[in-house]
This record gives sequence, structure tokens and C-alpha cells, in this order.
Amino acid sequence: MPTNSEKPVYIYNSMSRERELFQPLNPPRVTIYSCGPTVYKDIHVGNLRTFIMTDWLRRVLEYNGYDVYLVRNITDVGHLQNDTEELGEDKLEHEARVTGLSAYDISQRYTEQYMRDSAELNILPPHLNPKATDHITEMQEMTSKLIEKGLAYVANGNVYYDVAKFPTYGKLSGNTIENLRAGGHGREQMEVAEDKRSPEDFALWKSGDESRQMNWNSPWGSGFPGWHIECSAMATKYLGEQFDIHTGGLDLLFPHHEDEIAQSQGVYDKEPVKYWMHGEFLIIGNRKMKADSEGIKMARSKGNVLLVSTLKEEGIDPMAFRYLLLTAHYRSKVNYTDDSIHAAQNALNNLRDDLAELPITEASTEWSEEGQRVRETFHEAINNDMDLPTALAITRETARNQRLEPAERRRLVLDFDRVLGLRLDTVEPKKPREISDEAQELVRQRDEARASRNWSRSDQLRDQLKALGFEVRDTPKGTELV
Repeated sequence: MPTNSEKPVYIYNSMSRERELFQPLNPPRVTIYSCGPTVYKDIHVGNLRTFIMTDWLRRVLEYNGYDVYLVRNITDVGHLQNDTEELGEDKLEHEARVTGLSAYDISQRYTEQYMRDSAELNILPPHLNPKATDHITEMQEMTSKLIEKGLAYVANGNVYYDVAKFPTYGKLSGNTIENLRAGGHGREQMEVAEDKRSPEDFALWKSGDESRQMNWNSPWGSGFPGWHIECSAMATKYLGEQFDIHTGGLDLLFPHHEDEIAQSQGVYDKEPVKYWMHGEFLIIGNRKMKADSEGIKMARSKGNVLLVSTLKEEGIDPMAFRYLLLTAHYRSKVNYTDDSIHAAQNALNNLRDDLAELPITEASTEWSEEGQRVRETFHEAINNDMDLPTALAITRETARNQRLEPAERRRLVLDFDRVLGLRLDTVEPKKPREISDEAQELVRQRDEARASRNWSRSDQLRDQLKALGFEVRDTPKGTELV
């Protein structure tokens, strides 16, 4: 793969709220942690949009010649039904209780389904998929260190992070202690309110009653980890005390990512992440299958969840969903409607048809002047905070760019698809039509008629060829049949 890392890459950093020049900690290596799924039910396409965003980030960086190492966790314990306010049951435990199944069987089932859905959408597998339940020891060790440093306290078998002890809390989200206490986007007191010193404190470890299937022994009693500590423990274990990029959906910015910073920086005394990247929501509107109003975020609580299997049942190619997401910037909302998904399907089909018209030739390492210009324009777009809508438009134009030889057009489109990930390399060129002896004789006669400037005879022979089902093109080499 050609190395292009000398070209500047710019990404929007949620921490600085600015577009920044990307400068990895240890180039050419780039380390990324991506918050993964909570595997208590099928993962809907709104969640999968975030994973596709991270997949595009990885592909962009690899296109630039970087050596990317991606970790995406599996949350199979500790994620409460309302983690913003720390209320409700653990999602896995709730599903186990209402279905009568084992929490471990549920997590295994939906982990496998998530991986199948990711493959359907051509999301490259992470280099590592660590499970929360395999890292209880690491979470307990990190919790113990926070207690030792005076940043956490124990109360009745629960361990809470003392947010007041971390002065820069709220730097990422803007939810400072002052804002939280003033009634901003914060946490309510738990059911046992006297356990917490302050409402904004959050759980690192929770005491688990005997009804739970998923409890572990700890220095503070039998229980289970808080949701936020798992990502701090796994990210630092596999990527170190500092790593390059942390990705997730916009809904994770607070409290999850804010709490990760407090935990990791609290232990290691350094900012854990250099660049934070967050993807916008997928919203639902004008869906014939649902009577939801316009602009509703996809969520189980709204009853408007769409799965990869839903797409397929409706005759939608999963690659058409990926195409739809390419039409909007990752920091912009995408409106999924019947019209928008079918428009994406049609556009993808047209791109495939254009590519099928282009021949396969032996690979070349050289580009024409026009080819190099087009490639530079594409590269500039993807390096500009992943401007994939522009990159997609360039790809579509390239497939029909008459200033390029057909074979080079194919090479360019497939080169671009290394980033887009639409599986265009599976599109085979159309096989030349078999031309009957009768048609070949008509072509010969027509070329003779044109050579003698007998235009009426030429037109008559064109009509005969059309009647045989051929499209007739006049070229410098003579009559060509399609």
C-alpha cells in the first residue's frame, strides 16, 4: 500500500471543539479505542452508524499510510437502564430476568449477532474485542488505586468516584460540577441517596444482591463494576496510559466519556486521549412501517429501532445503508426515510452499473495527469475531517470521467473504495455480448455504406441492428455494438 502520511490529516476534536491537525503520539502507529455494543439485544443501525464512522476513520488513516490498531470493547455487564442518572437494572440482568435465560447466554448470542451485522455492513473487524466480564480484575485494581489516591470512597459495599476531587471534571462535555448542581444534564441521587456524598458522584463498583447472576467478589463485597470503569480499564490495558483517538456516539460524550477521563487521568495523572471524536445520531422520519414524527432519534425507548435484518427483509442491500451514511458528514444527523434509503439503493446500483462498464486490466503503479488530479482531490476530501460526502461525489464523477481511460477509471474507483468500503471490488465487468454472424455482416455492410457516404443505407442498417437488440455507436474505428 502506498504511504501518504506526509499529507496532513485534519479531524474535529470534541475536547477542543475545533478542527485540528492530526499528529499521533508514535507515528506511523495510531491507537484507537471505540466504545462497543451493550450485548443484551440486537444492535440497531443507529448504533452501527457509530461503528461505521470509526471504520471510515480507520480506513482514512490506513489510506494515509498509518499503522492503525483498533480496540472495540464488548459491554456484557454493568450498563444500567439509565446510566445518566444511575437508575434501573443492569441491562443484561434485566433481559435475563424477563426471558428466563442466562445473562451469559444472552451476551454470547448478541455478541455473535453484532459481529455478523458488522460483517454485513463491511465494518473491518477490530484488532481486539475485549469483553468487560473478562476484565473484572483490572477494573477492581483501577478502583483500588482511585480509593488510595483519595478520588473515590466506599459506602455500604458501593464505591463512588468523588467528582469534587477532580477539578477539571466537565472539560469534555461542559457539564461542570457547578452546572450539574444547578440542575444541568446530570445525575439524580440513587435509590439509597445517603450512600453518595454528592449527587454528581458516580459508581465505580456496585453492591450486588443475590438475585443477580453476575456478581464477583471484591475488597468491598460481592458486586459488579460500574459501566464507565470498564472502558478505562480496558483502554489503558491494551493501548497504554495515553492513546491517540477515542470514538463513540454523541450520546456517550456525557456521562460515559467524561467519567472515563476522570477515572484514567485520576489514576495516571495525564490526559488519556489526544483526540475525541463523536458521531451524530441517525434519526427516523416518514417511515411507512412506523408512525413516528419527523426527527426522532433512533432508540429502543422510542420503539423505532431498525436492524440489519429489517433492511434485508425490506429488500434493502446493507451496502445501500452504508451508502446513505456516506451522503452526510459524520457530525451531521442522517434522516432515514423510505425515500432516502431507496434513493441510496438506486445511486449505489447506478455506481455499480457504471463500474461494470469499465474493463479490468493489469495493475499499474502509475497514474495519468488527470488521474493524479482526481486522486489528489479525493485525498484532500477524506483528510478534511472525513468529508466523505465530497469523496463519494468524486467517486461517482470518476466512474464517468471521459478524460480518463476506462481502465484507469476502474482503478481509481476501487482505490477510493478502500476508504468508502462499498465492496465495489465485487462488481464484475460486463461480458461482451456475443455477436451473431448476421449482425457482423450487417456491421460490415454499414461500414461500407458509411465509407461510401450512403447515409440512407447506413441508417437502414442501424435500424436492422437495433431490431436485433443492439445499441449502435459510431466510433473512429467503425460501427460498435453494445
